[in-house]
Amino acid sequence: MAEREAFVDQIVQDLRVSGHRVTPQRVAIIREFVGRADHPSAEAIHQRVVAEFPMIAISTVYSTIRLLVEMGVAAEVSPGFTGARFDPNTSNHCHVVCTHCGSIADVPAGPELPTAEACAETLGSGFRVERLTLDIHGVCARCAAGGSDAPD
Repeated sequence: MAEREAFVDQIVQDLRVSGHRVTPQRVAIIREFVGRADHPSAEAIHQRVVAEFPMIAISTVYSTIRLLVEMGVAAEVSPGFTGARFDPNTSNHCHVVCTHCGSIADVPAGPELPTAEACAETLGSGFRVERLTLDIHGVCARCAAGGSDAPD
C-alpha cells in the first residue's frame, strides 16, 4: 500500500514539474487507477471516482488517463470488441482477452516470448521498441463453464 501511494505521489510530482494542473479530482483518478490489475475502462474509473466527486465529468477521467499514457505510466489496451481499456502495468507482458466477456488478464512475458530488443533487432533500421505486448484471444474458464452472459 505504501509503495502504491509513493507511486501516486511521484506521478503527481511529475505532473506538477511538467506544468500540468493537479486537482483533487485528478489525484483521485490516479489513486483509483494505479495498482489495478483489471485493465479498467475510463467508465469504470469514473464510476468509482464519482462517489467522491459527484460532478466529475467522464472527459476528466479520459484526459487524465490519456495523460498517464503520455507519461508512460499507463498503456492503452484495445481488446478489439469493446472500448479502450487501460493498463497501469507498463512492463513487457501478454494480455489474455476473453472474446465472450471481455475480461483481460496479464501474463508475465517469459523467456520463450520475444524481447523488445530482439524485435528491434529484427526490424532493423534503428527502430526503437517502446513497449512489447502480445494479446491472446480466447474464452476464459468462467465463460467456458457458462458463467457469463455478455461482454463487460
